[in-house]
Amino acid sequence: MGLYDSFYDEDSKCPKCNAKIKTEWQTLQFECLLESWKKGDFVQYHKWELIPEKERKKLYGDMKFGPSSRRTNQYLSDAPLLLNGKVPVRISCKKCKSSLEAYAKVVSGKFMGIIEIEADGEEKEFVIFRPETTAKSLREEFANRLSHLQESCEHENTKWMNIEWAPGHISSRGCVCLRCEKTLETTSEYEPSNPKLRTLLKKSKRLR
Repeated sequence: MGLYDSFYDEDSKCPKCNAKIKTEWQTLQFECLLESWKKGDFVQYHKWELIPEKERKKLYGDMKFGPSSRRTNQYLSDAPLLLNGKVPVRISCKKCKSSLEAYAKVVSGKFMGIIEIEADGEEKEFVIFRPETTAKSLREEFANRLSHLQESCEHENTKWMNIEWAPGHISSRGCVCLRCEKTLETTSEYEPSNPKLRTLLKKSKRLR
């Protein structure tokens, strides 16, 4: 099959012999860069970096064809390759030797699992679908995209800001990334002149 990308679902089974599929399902749908996704993964390619020469020699010695680069935890983009859809995948069952065709289901940019598995069936076609839009689905989609933005952000521009437990009442301070708004560090500087907050803090200490 040459270069490909792949999806791994530990729960997928061959419909013909019921054997568990322990290898990755292959697809040619995207850029075929040997990226692999497991259930729950954000469907996007990772950035690569050169391995420092000292570290490379320590890991691989004088190996002639030792790797010179490695995949990082940073994504190439904050947007998924596919937001909602079914990606055609295939694999051969090692037990009964059947050729298996299936879909990798992607919802809100996350790989949810392998579905619609068929033995010796026809090659499936790529499908994009639009799930029902609700307030809940919009909140979940926003939360997912914000989470991936914060995971891939390098937090180069930050600022210390006040954190309020109620409007106008500062409970602490936090170091916040101005790009993704993730709080990277906090201090416990409670407002000393607020009697209501002091009472709440005393009660919480007694409950401990």
